[in-house]
Amino acid sequence: MLRIRLRRTGQKHQPSYRIVVAHKETKRDGGFIEILGHYNPRTEPRTLEVNQERATYWLSVGAQPSETVARLLFSIGVITTEPKKRATQPTKAEREAAEAAKKAHLEAVKAKKDADAAAAKAAEEAAKAAAAEAAAAGSN
Repeated sequence: MLRIRLRRTGQKHQPSYRIVVAHKETKRDGGFIEILGHYNPRTEPRTLEVNQERATYWLSVGAQPSETVARLLFSIGVITTEPKKRATQPTKAEREAAEAAKKAHLEAVKAKKDADAAAAKAAEEAAKAAAAEAAAAGSN
């Protein structure tokens, strides 16, 4: 399977990247099939140059872009659909809010169950009382 991904170049603490087509199994800085462009996040504004024609070709033959490359290609219009966002872990406040909501839901379910049980018990007692009255009226 082919991937369109970033290949790191540059010195220590000064990264720049080549956008390359490579087999999925190759190392990050290993062999590649074709260079499609380059990306330098350290310049202001960030430099991004891509051969859009070749990128479109590789996408059409089934090459899958990495998450970062997909965002970059979307920003220049090679990909028309917005790439998926990365899944993130919920924050502590979100987890606590979810736990509180779950607890409130469980309490509401328990209260409803208790109310239903009480109503059923009251109906059963009323039925017994009616049966006792009918038996008492029938024996007189």
